[in-house]
Amino acid sequence: MKRLHVMVTGFALVFAGCAHYSPVEYRDVEKTNTVSVLLQSGATVRGTVQRIEPHQIVLMTDGRETAQVQKSSIRSIRRKPPVQDDFGQGISEQEIGRYKTNRNTVVYGIGGGLLSFGASFFAGSLLGHASESGGTVLAATAASGTLVGTVLFLRAGRNQDRKTAIEEIREIRRSADVTVPDAEKPPTDSTDVQHMLDVEKQKQDELRKQREELLRQLEQPPKQP
Repeated sequence: MKRLHVMVTGFALVFAGCAHYSPVEYRDVEKTNTVSVLLQSGATVRGTVQRIEPHQIVLMTDGRETAQVQKSSIRSIRRKPPVQDDFGQGISEQEIGRYKTNRNTVVYGIGGGLLSFGASFFAGSLLGHASESGGTVLAATAASGTLVGTVLFLRAGRNQDRKTAIEEIREIRRSADVTVPDAEKPPTDSTDVQHMLDVEKQKQDELRKQREELLRQLEQPPKQP
């Protein structure tokens, strides 16, 4: 029974800690992706893609450090499923972390732990009656069941908190795109600024020509009948 307890506990911890990374080609990596890069040396670098270039990937690691990984040093790349908003723009893990709370994690953990304890205690009681070492069976079953159930409920709560944060980010971006007209959106670079200045100058020139034409018409003497 002790051996079973250890196996169940190990399974629960591993299952809760697994992250779903899928193999991806270098050319398919995009900004904001969360990746795990296996180097030729055998070392692994994990982080969020800040910039992707023909010869290197620039990552922001979990320790908030910048890592420049040369393409020639990469053996393979694995990536978490990308998260995007309604406009196809990526949402990074750092941004999700800023909006993510632990509200559902706490609620699911407490509620799931109590529910798991009740269910496993009941199951342990039934098994204990059919065994000579009833107390040991009851304790092992209740402990294992509570641990496994709590871990699974905690994971479900974390997933729900993550989904809530992603939806909040999407809603914020939707609102920003709807409420800000294109003409009022700030330019993204110096080229846009120069284009806006040129357009404004052209409008002013046209208005000036219209005023001059109007003045000339007013200054002309009226035609005699």
